[in-house]
Amino acid sequence: MNESLNNSDDHQRTYAPNTIGRAEFVDSVSRMAGEVWDFHNRFKIGSGQFQDQGATEIVANRTSILDEEIAELAQAIAENEGDEAVADENADVLFVAMGHAEAMGSYGIEGLDRVTGKSAAKTNETHAIRPDTGKVLPRKGKPHKWE
Repeated sequence: MNESLNNSDDHQRTYAPNTIGRAEFVDSVSRMAGEVWDFHNRFKIGSGQFQDQGATEIVANRTSILDEEIAELAQAIAENEGDEAVADENADVLFVAMGHAEAMGSYGIEGLDRVTGKSAAKTNETHAIRPDTGKVLPRKGKPHKWE
């Protein structure tokens, strides 16, 4: 079932190499992560203020910020505000999401490490791209995610 979905004529995907270099991408994300840390420190809104709260409670209290940024991204897309506006709104979403990870302290960092490791372990043999959504899913198991 999964293989046929991955090769569906309605959603054929063609590989194209990345348009930016790895170093450029990693350096940019790293600069943003550093600024998230500095921003939290500057405004005293980082992990240090949450010492008496659990990681889930911290993120629950910050979720409205991320919701607002996602809504602004959706609006920029829906109103066809252009590539620059969409790129800026997308970066705002990433900035706030990185802020969630920092605010959660060690839980946030451990989560980043777990998900990075999990993604790095995915291969073309174990996973495939769901053609209609572009999501990478396991070839076996989780059949509901292929429907």
